[in-house]
Amino acid sequence: MSVIDRKKLMERVGDSRELLNELIELFLELGPGMFKDIQESVEQGSPDGLQRSAHSLKGAVGNFAAEDTFEASLILETMGRNKNLTGAQEALKVLHKELNRLFDELTSIKTELVSSK
Repeated sequence: MSVIDRKKLMERVGDSRELLNELIELFLELGPGMFKDIQESVEQGSPDGLQRSAHSLKGAVGNFAAEDTFEASLILETMGRNKNLTGAQEALKVLHKELNRLFDELTSIKTELVSSK
């Protein structure tokens, strides 16, 4: 099953392959740092930091119509908002797995965009 709903994705970028390519490049550059911020917030037991960083990542992955990654981010954001980090390590593992799947698919789409020029 696809990580990204490509139809929704193309609708969100107004069918602009150029815009999509720019969004992918930006996310592939910034996404790992966003995950690191979440990871550090969990490790430090910082619910406020977790809420902020997970919210930022959730917004970024929302652009790509990547529902599983969006949901994994939302779970961590909610933990931070509720100031209850019980289960945060496990939720972090799920997010990491989903992000890796998203990065792989975005890299594949980027390759498709470049090869079809």
